Amino acid sequence: MTHPTDTPHLRIARPAPRGIPAQSPGRLGVLGGAYNPITLAHLAIADAAVAAMHLNEVLFCLPQEPPHKTIFGASLEQRLDMMKLAVRDRPYATVGLCSHGLFLDIERALRHVYAPATEVFFITGRDAAERILTWEYDDTERALSEMFSAFQFIVCDREGAFVMPDDPRLIPYHSRIHHFAIPDGLDHISSTAIRDRLQHHQPIEDLVPGAVADFIRQQSLYTA
Repeated sequence: MTHPTDTPHLRIARPAPRGIPAQSPGRLGVLGGAYNPITLAHLAIADAAVAAMHLNEVLFCLPQEPPHKTIFGASLEQRLDMMKLAVRDRPYATVGLCSHGLFLDIERALRHVYAPATEVFFITGRDAAERILTWEYDDTERALSEMFSAFQFIVCDREGAFVMPDDPRLIPYHSRIHHFAIPDGLDHISSTAIRDRLQHHQPIEDLVPGAVADFIRQQSLYTA
């Protein structure tokens, strides 16, 4: 178990075949999640973010202990294996395991892996972004300043369009909060829906890449 005072670290499980150019500051997207399991929606969000924001690389980041979630059904290594299978045809994709789950801790871990000049963009859904931006921290102005000094947000309009919260404390950071729409037809795709279908012995091929569906069957995941 990690402790808040531990130094965050990132283990790369699969480096991007075509990532950030060596002589470029580069633009890195970070798409965090429990990936229990990874879905076609995760891939579509990453594809859309790469296109919309001209990202060189996307880090599919699995926190070792994700905040606010209890994980069951697949181990960390099994989830990493599924992530690697899912992104194998995406040259921009890196898969990594982070010791911590909060954005600021993940960003600190990135500093030991990526060049200091790398622009970092955390990719998140509308609901999570609204929650993060409206949270009352111990010192909200300081927390916002620390976040937006370190990285920017890319918010995907999933299950509703993102609306900037009406908070004057966010005004200085509007230019660092970007949003885009993802392709239609993805709202029904989620890790929860996949696990529910497997519990009821229903097909999942329309929710996950074929290689991930095969892995889940071979490992007998999410059926108990």
